Amino acid sequence: MKETLIITSVFDMLSGGNSDKESNETKEYNMEDYQAMLKEYKDAEAEILINIATIHFENENIPESIKTLKKAIKIYAELENMGKQGLVYDLMGDVNRYNKNNSSAIGDYKKAYKFYFKINSDYKDEIKEKINNLEILDSAGDAQAIYNYGVPSNIPAETPKPDVPSSDYTKISKKIEEVIGMLNGADTYLVYAKSEDPMEQLENAYEMSDGIGDDKAKSTLLLIIGYVSLEQFKTKDALKYFNASLENFQEIDDKKGEAVSRLLIGTADYINGNMEKLSSNFRKSIQILRDMKDISGETIAMELMNSIYEEE
Repeated sequence: MKETLIITSVFDMLSGGNSDKESNETKEYNMEDYQAMLKEYKDAEAEILINIATIHFENENIPESIKTLKKAIKIYAELENMGKQGLVYDLMGDVNRYNKNNSSAIGDYKKAYKFYFKINSDYKDEIKEKINNLEILDSAGDAQAIYNYGVPSNIPAETPKPDVPSSDYTKISKKIEEVIGMLNGADTYLVYAKSEDPMEQLENAYEMSDGIGDDKAKSTLLLIIGYVSLEQFKTKDALKYFNASLENFQEIDDKKGEAVSRLLIGTADYINGNMEKLSSNFRKSIQILRDMKDISGETIAMELMNSIYEEE
């Protein structure tokens, strides 16, 4: 009884105390009451952490700001509040963007988008625009200037020169499409690659897949985005997408996806003149397909290899 009086008196103090009439009476709390109180206190703690993070940010203490926001995210995750998890990731993205840490900012924004998408938040379109703009500007090398919080800058009017001569890609383009077509559902997404604005279509499809947690579709779309980058002779970008796809396929233990990714990585290495890496990835890909007893896939892979080596 003594312990009950002590506990309830503590809650009375936290809530502002009782009236004089109730001062000598003990209010009884059940489990639901305590759980509701705990939830309220945790929610308040997270809001305080966000305010502290804001002060750190205003004082240019970026590491502490990020660290404090991460604590708030943990609380909201425990409370299963997806909307506020999305909000804090959004804030983290803004902080990292200000600090010119663009890769981290994009990662934070994508996490925010996932939560916004799940609850159909009005913020999902806004965060989607942040992601698209930052990725485009980052790849163009101008993200730091553009996203310096209001400091005006101009995107270069000149189109970057192609990384490689068009002939190196054109002679194998059809074979690349056949390789990608080995994956289930890839033909549907390959249609986007032929559209007027393929990157926008593919990025939208990727974000939708990411939002619903379709890892295979995401990985396939990364390959096709890389394929479009090859068409535009941006081999560095293509390699980035192909390698990201390879990692994803390996994480979900999709052997065919891994084999296709390695074939495309090898193709990009060929265009870059890195024949040693090309040979390594092609060998690993063929071995995977043979282990799977995928005769059709192995045939397509060999045809791609032959079309490359015949030109050497």
